Amino acid sequence: MNWWEEGPLLISAVQCKFEDNDLWTLEEYVAKSGFNTEQLFHLAGQGHMAYYDEAAHGAKLDEYLKHSRVLGIREIAYYNTHCLTPELAELHPDWLLRQRDGSALPAYSIYSVCCVNSPWVKHFLTDIELLCHHDIDGLFLDGPLMGESGCYCTACRKLFTEGYGKSIEDSTFNERLQFRTDSVTRFVKKTRDVVKGVNPDIMLYLNNSALRPDVTGSNSRAVEPYVDMLGAEGGFVRSDNTTSLWSVGSKAKHLETIARGKPTVTYIIGNQSGTPYYMQTPAETTILHAQSFAHGANIWYGLCGSASIYKDMPGSEAAKAFNRFVAEHRQYYAKSKSCAKVALMWSQDTANHYATSVEESDFTGAERTSNLARKGDHYNELMSFVDILSRAHIQFDLVDEVSVTEGLEKYGLLILPDCACMSDEVAAAVNRYAESGGAVLSTFDTGFYHADGNPAPRPKCGAMQGIASVNGLVEYPSIGNSYQKPFKSWLFEGIDAPVLPAPILCLDVTPQQDAEVLSLALSPMSSVYTRLPETGVPAIIENHFGKGNSVYFTGNFGMLYGVRALPEYSQMVVNSVRRYADPLVEVNGPGCVEAVLRRQEGRTILHLINLTGSMNRPFTEMVPLVGLSVTVRTDGIGKPFALRGNVSASAYGDGKLHLTLDKLQDFDLIVIPD
Repeated sequence: MNWWEEGPLLISAVQCKFEDNDLWTLEEYVAKSGFNTEQLFHLAGQGHMAYYDEAAHGAKLDEYLKHSRVLGIREIAYYNTHCLTPELAELHPDWLLRQRDGSALPAYSIYSVCCVNSPWVKHFLTDIELLCHHDIDGLFLDGPLMGESGCYCTACRKLFTEGYGKSIEDSTFNERLQFRTDSVTRFVKKTRDVVKGVNPDIMLYLNNSALRPDVTGSNSRAVEPYVDMLGAEGGFVRSDNTTSLWSVGSKAKHLETIARGKPTVTYIIGNQSGTPYYMQTPAETTILHAQSFAHGANIWYGLCGSASIYKDMPGSEAAKAFNRFVAEHRQYYAKSKSCAKVALMWSQDTANHYATSVEESDFTGAERTSNLARKGDHYNELMSFVDILSRAHIQFDLVDEVSVTEGLEKYGLLILPDCACMSDEVAAAVNRYAESGGAVLSTFDTGFYHADGNPAPRPKCGAMQGIASVNGLVEYPSIGNSYQKPFKSWLFEGIDAPVLPAPILCLDVTPQQDAEVLSLALSPMSSVYTRLPETGVPAIIENHFGKGNSVYFTGNFGMLYGVRALPEYSQMVVNSVRRYADPLVEVNGPGCVEAVLRRQEGRTILHLINLTGSMNRPFTEMVPLVGLSVTVRTDGIGKPFALRGNVSASAYGDGKLHLTLDKLQDFDLIVIPD
């Protein structure tokens, strides 16, 4: 087994170099804070940037490694592969990524992005070959990337012409996307060849893209064969309060699907993201750590300020406490598998070619990208379902195109949140899944476009969805002008409203003769204070397909939920899960308790994270929950126990375990032995 698969990894990342001595940082912060691994930035750091250079840092590195070995700390060398200092940019102008007008692409306002096809690559590969001859345990690449607009440097122009037979100025959107993805993937492969050629025991990883279009060229599926661990910035909680409660879990789920059994890691920043000298609260720090491990990911914890200043702050103390807890219970944090029977699809093709939100990061603004007008929003739609499922304590995995085509046999329900762009291969796999007995819940434009964003002549899953024909698009002036009338059905159990708000975009479709319309989207109202219309178009269609079933929402269901978290919309999803996938966990408590069920050999582990805090982030304290009743569907028969609280009562019956946890403060693990 490779060392990085032994886990759990507790990685320290001091993301700066100011007044602190390097050995002091190692001995007084890293070693004494419970970390077992360090991503070594500060040794070659210059403020908040680090540039390893063999001549300048090689001897220092050897001396540092001697001390870390004595302390039992594994060392991962940091290498900046995304930007250059003004001095390096002036010295090597041919290393820079060039925009269409010939100007350099800026990074962080004061640096310049380097190009992964430029002569800089030769310098980089020479440097890391020398670096890998040192006694390091791993190599982290910060980057690499190519901006969304592409690169127009001499090297890229030449490569593009050779590959596409024309000038990059004459390129299409899809050609530029493919070129930058190929460029970054080729760079990562070259890196791996050099690293493993020197020492196969050196772990290689980078900052992967998760739940994001290929705006930087770093496609996690494409680079996965060439890295040993996948990671993403799930724990970067932005200071503008826009970060989802489920950011850690959603990204960890996505990476676990892509990783093919390789370890994953969540990057958690000790400060508020975008405010590097303001520390995160202890409550936020604790729940971010708990969420990461609950979803099977390791921890990377970064400080953007000097350790001597911030190591004893309350947020840092919370990270240390969690490190100690994991070290004391490491067997329960070892490798595990998801128990989920519900699959929620992230469509990379839709993210790239359809309308979608882009979560804000260092290189992507919080904007909406699209080649198509007046359409849905795949990321918004997906995160609405993440919110609904998480608050209902429903276990689910995030799948993608590759995993869909490889098989969905373990799942009872597949949810397609406006997965508009779909290849014929993926569509065939979805149809086979339903035909063989699976259930599919889909929304709006799902399957209406080819993988490259061009409209399909007919919906690719239309026969499954119960669509006979598509007649057009109904666009409502506002939420107040749009209603739907539900008919009596299992889908509306627990819902007694005579009418419900309808999404403001709704496809006008004619259902197949044997399909059943469960709800009618009423015609747009001229004013919010006029009489309800009596006519409309199908809003929800149920269809039996082969041995399976389909529930198709003709509107952009998740986008409305993202604006107004309607409880009836949540109930419809929960009813669908109960009908087709049988929930594995039930919690008699608020929706802000995240419940994650994982499987290890010989036991099942239920992670509970209490997100019941103040109404605004950052959370300053969590509201303790007393006498929490939990039901778990399990084959276990052993006496359950909690690692932090007390299971005050438990009983098995009907294939389920019923238990009561006396108190949930912030997080706990309930172990259910076989």
